[in-house]
Amino acid sequence: MNRVRIAAAALVASLLLIAFAQVQAADTESSKSARTIKWNPGHYMASYKVLYPDNTLADVQGELNDLRNQDAIVGYRVLIAWSALEDDEGKYTFSVLDDILNHLKTAYGKPKHMVVVVLPGAFHSSEGKGVPSYIQSSSVYGPSPLSGSYGWWGASPGAGAICAALWRPAVMARYAALLSAMGAHYDADPYFEAIMIQEDAWISSAGTHYSRSDFDSSVLISNLQGLLTTATAAFPHTSVIMQNTYMPPSDAAENFEQWMIRNRVAPGTADTVGQTAFEQGYANTNLGLAWGIQSYMGVTTPGGAYRGPDYRGKARAMLDVEAEELAGKHYEKWGATDGFTPLDIITAANQTYKASHLFWTHLFGNEAYPAGGIPAASKWANLAATCAANPLTNTSYPENYP
Repeated sequence: MNRVRIAAAALVASLLLIAFAQVQAADTESSKSARTIKWNPGHYMASYKVLYPDNTLADVQGELNDLRNQDAIVGYRVLIAWSALEDDEGKYTFSVLDDILNHLKTAYGKPKHMVVVVLPGAFHSSEGKGVPSYIQSSSVYGPSPLSGSYGWWGASPGAGAICAALWRPAVMARYAALLSAMGAHYDADPYFEAIMIQEDAWISSAGTHYSRSDFDSSVLISNLQGLLTTATAAFPHTSVIMQNTYMPPSDAAENFEQWMIRNRVAPGTADTVGQTAFEQGYANTNLGLAWGIQSYMGVTTPGGAYRGPDYRGKARAMLDVEAEELAGKHYEKWGATDGFTPLDIITAANQTYKASHLFWTHLFGNEAYPAGGIPAASKWANLAATCAANPLTNTSYPENYP
């Protein structure tokens, strides 16, 4: 009789475990289906090339082909200039992005996800490249350093980076209108993962470093808050990422980061360092750690008044890994003679940044960068293998998302 009772009890316990597992699975699926924002965290390839109006899918086909047989690489981050999407006011052309997205869905076995950065200017160009021609031709958008050209600021013609003057409300209104149109076009697509705003330090430096202009960082922050409010409304099912980096003063940038997290904007940065940098104590400096990402991490800028909580349990960082981090000399003073190794950066992403997405710059066609070439660990085949062997671990759906 005791054996019968024991067997019966064991059967009941087994049935209860099965039922519990089924309930857990149902809860997980229910929770997943209840998510408002598409959520596909992990490692992404990031293009080094910027797409301009004369570019097509063919111009990035070579690097895209390195996604073949790379199931651990979740998707691809695109850099495209504003002028490639809207050269005449209100007339939007998304064909090149459509081509890339459709290619990502169909060409590499397991479909890939797309993240898009719309650059409001150009890093290295003559005065007009990247800014729509209708803005440059109308005095409504304010002056530029070049007589007869409007709506942007930055280096003198041909001398360096320029950016649309997004601190001017008329210019920002047109940029916001573009993001609204993109949201209407892409938000419903399950493979359009995120829209990213390039770092605000680039915008502010264009407004301050080259002669006099009407730049005001407080106005720019206000305009960016309006832009991000427009973007989250236009992309109700899509992540919106803001690279809030070194827009002075530091306290204003840190408070802006806090506003972002409260309004479900994902923290981003363009300067992602390895774990060795944190182990050497650089988390308590502003050397290489952008003010915004410090605020997300609850780190106070030396000399600053900002005192905020650690948001790493509430939000998820989505980080660019650029050429300097992988192969440059910028961090040599930190011991990273040829940049940080991919494994060092992944360790930092998992242990310190608590990042859900990493966008790895693919140095395709730049094998000579820097002098001496790309370190072996940062060449794509080796980098992708490292990513496959070391997945990101902070991939739960963020608490600050609806």
